[in-house]
Amino acid sequence: TGCSGCQCEILNCEEALQKLLEKVEIVYFPLAQDENAFSEFDILFVEGSVTSQEDEEKVKEGRERAKLLVAIGSCACYGGVQAQKNDEASLEEMLLAVYGRKELFLKVQKPRAVSEVVKVDYELPGCPVDKRQFVYAVSFLLNGVKPFFPKIPVCHECKLSENECLTLRGIPCQGPVTLAGCGAPCPSAGVGCQGCRGNCDAPNFAEMVEVLQKNGLSKQDAIKFLKVFRGYQSKEITKQVGEMKDEKGT
Repeated sequence: TGCSGCQCEILNCEEALQKLLEKVEIVYFPLAQDENAFSEFDILFVEGSVTSQEDEEKVKEGRERAKLLVAIGSCACYGGVQAQKNDEASLEEMLLAVYGRKELFLKVQKPRAVSEVVKVDYELPGCPVDKRQFVYAVSFLLNGVKPFFPKIPVCHECKLSENECLTLRGIPCQGPVTLAGCGAPCPSAGVGCQGCRGNCDAPNFAEMVEVLQKNGLSKQDAIKFLKVFRGYQSKEITKQVGEMKDEKGT
């Protein structure tokens, strides 16, 4: 379950995608071609979170048929935006809030990352996935090399781009605790990092919440801001900062 944005980003690879088609056969890509076969895969890329019984069955079948399975995008890697309330509300409460009823025409469940259902060999996070990293990862895999992307924070890429630190301007930004690899397009445009790529190595959320509070957010809103894209990774925020309390302190 997702928005297909990561698939669109892959299609935006253009020239690189044309070269890729000279080396591989794409057998299943409904967004890009009419004839598809869910058969055997050397590499299977999975977009979206596991949010329904159908999703779970499909990803398990894909895992059985694939030599390598790669989760692409933050929904597949962490559970995505739709998983941000998983630890705060029951499935019934979420269905009532969104749809006004508990029963839907399909069997739904709390959104989960693909790795919470099956074994994942590699992850390429982002909302959407960065097309350059997708091309690099495919190139590595086709040459029998394990993809490696350092888990440094977005702040590193801001320094390379000579960006002024947005937190010094009072703009809420998650760069210090978020995995780099996107090229820092949001801070470069004057918009604070939204944390869509998940955690960098050893994120200091307690300090990050303090910085966000100095930028004008309440502690509650700071925690909510950090949790938007992180899905199951939000457990690390709770571990460092504590349980989020509502306005009444309960």
